[in-house]
Amino acid sequence: MLAIAPYYSMIKNVSSLVMVQNTPTFHTQLDSIYKKPPIDLDQQPDTVSTDVITWPKYGEQYGEITCDRIQLNAPVYFGDNNDILREGAGQYIGSFLPGYNRLILLAGHNTTCFKPLQNVAAGDIFTFTTSYGIYQYEVTETRIADRNDSSAYDLLMEEEQLIMYTCYPFETLAGTKTDRLFVYAKKIAGPTVVD
Repeated sequence: MLAIAPYYSMIKNVSSLVMVQNTPTFHTQLDSIYKKPPIDLDQQPDTVSTDVITWPKYGEQYGEITCDRIQLNAPVYFGDNNDILREGAGQYIGSFLPGYNRLILLAGHNTTCFKPLQNVAAGDIFTFTTSYGIYQYEVTETRIADRNDSSAYDLLMEEEQLIMYTCYPFETLAGTKTDRLFVYAKKIAGPTVVD
């Protein structure tokens, strides 16, 4: 019995790691400046002053994005590192916030918050809610491109466009995913940010 004691101890320790009582959580607590605006889409003004906008810090939630038809509902964070993408959609910090008439570039995992994008179609409406306004974007097209294909977006464009992207294909066991699904949507509602 004494000879098998080290093996028994090792098996007991390993099994305690594998068969835990409580599921461990790997979520990072991220800050938020997001509060739903007190008005509806059709009650908001055409413009909003930069004075009332709090620019988010890296890792802060500043909005949420939804699409009823495909049942997408995700918090939107400023930044796109792994901690952020575990929690929701992340905005590339080289892009702009809604209302600035420039490009908004959002990333999300295809196994979590952006999984519904596998069912997206032209004409779908995405609602992007921030503390300072409610914005709507209509999908115009989708495209599959290599993750390094910089022609998939133009950060210098001077019109408001929402581009969402995620790994492609959507199958979980597809190996290393070098392609991305890009979803392009034009602004159809929401206030313009003015000085």
